[in-house]
Amino acid sequence: MKKILTAILFTVATTAAFAQTNIHKGDLMTGGNASFAYLKNGVYKETSLGLSPDVGYFVIDNLAAGLRASVTYSKTKQSYTPDLKRTYYNLTPFVRYYFLPAAQKLNLFADAGFGFGQYRSKVVNSESKDNFTELDISAGPAIFLTPATALELKVGYVSTKYKSDADRYNTMQLSVGFQVHLPGGRKK
Repeated sequence: MKKILTAILFTVATTAAFAQTNIHKGDLMTGGNASFAYLKNGVYKETSLGLSPDVGYFVIDNLAAGLRASVTYSKTKQSYTPDLKRTYYNLTPFVRYYFLPAAQKLNLFADAGFGFGQYRSKVVNSESKDNFTELDISAGPAIFLTPATALELKVGYVSTKYKSDADRYNTMQLSVGFQVHLPGGRKK
């Protein structure tokens, strides 16, 4: 009976500690996005896989600043040509703002970042690389499954500028991510 009572008290205390979502000054968030894309057009096939972990700190209520690292790998196949393999690495400082009060199970956010990275490509035994900068702006809903975890859906705009190229490449993206929101040292 003592163990059951202790378990109930622990559950109640834990639930009370996490009664609101953790988007307050001093809280932390960590998580990220994963992506997969497949394109086929006749003899052209491209497959890509990406991972973007991030960590952020809430500088004021609802506003986090942080750092996102991204790695994307893609492979392109065409008939009668060797496979092209590309890898992109980048680091992006970002800011994120949640628009609704912390008690909401569904919150809306906007996210913006400016990153620096490197692109490497390989065809047979020939390799090349280039540096790039990237501006990304995204927004979407965060669905808080618990006060400390959120499933995120994002629609975003990414503008990339390669050092060796005069053109800028603009892309619209959809992504799914997951964030864990950890309470900071705020006083109740």
